[in-house]
Amino acid sequence: MIDLKELLTNSNYKKEIEELIHVSNLSLKHWQTYWTGFISTFICEEILKEFENLNDFKFFVFGGYTSAQRSKIACFREDNIPDENKLKRDFPAKGIQMNGNFLFDNATQDDFRSLLVNNGLVEDKIGDLWTTGDRGAQGIIDESKVDFLNEKIFYLRDVKVKIKIVGLDELQIPIGRSQKIINTVEASTRLDAIASAGFRISRTKILERLETGMLKLNGKAVKKGTVNLKVGDKLQLDNKGFIEILDLEITKRERWKIKLLRK
Repeated sequence: MIDLKELLTNSNYKKEIEELIHVSNLSLKHWQTYWTGFISTFICEEILKEFENLNDFKFFVFGGYTSAQRSKIACFREDNIPDENKLKRDFPAKGIQMNGNFLFDNATQDDFRSLLVNNGLVEDKIGDLWTTGDRGAQGIIDESKVDFLNEKIFYLRDVKVKIKIVGLDELQIPIGRSQKIINTVEASTRLDAIASAGFRISRTKILERLETGMLKLNGKAVKKGTVNLKVGDKLQLDNKGFIEILDLEITKRERWKIKLLRK
């Protein structure tokens, strides 16, 4: 069995690590593949670093399509490794379509996520969501206990939304975002300045994301945009991926030349 206390020491991702330990122990006991709930793909990659020295286990990260921003972690015994294609075929998820007329009342990914949560779907059952123009949204959700949503009608603000559960092959999968190096010059190394440059949204919207807990620093919620960042810090923004600070250099004019990696 995995030693829980050792892996949780000083971790920023205690909840996620506890879940992965749980499914790993199930895999060890029953000789089967077990999956976690949906987690930020960035966090999946971070917590698996804590499991690198566990020789009895192997892991596989997948969110339903390449470049998914939210994924599950599959765990299986090192001496019982399944085929990768089989893991993808057996991925425990379904598609969801949320159809409505948003021509005059634009809605975002966050709006549709809130709609699902407010109507009984637990957050870790929800993978990626994406809008489909003014006709609503699609996404990936856990396959278990979601039939209560099928063919139901809800309201997002004043717009009627009909939900349909479908196969993953019926979805219009969005084009994945590739890694990108961003170079910027800022007056400071404040979180709000770097996040605005890295995610390409205004500082006002960055502060809004901080207030709602959507923007995290190294896995932890932070409320102030005035925090100064350093090389190696990572910012995660729901539905926007994450940025990592690769380099900080003060210029002769006392401004900051900043190099970022965005995924």
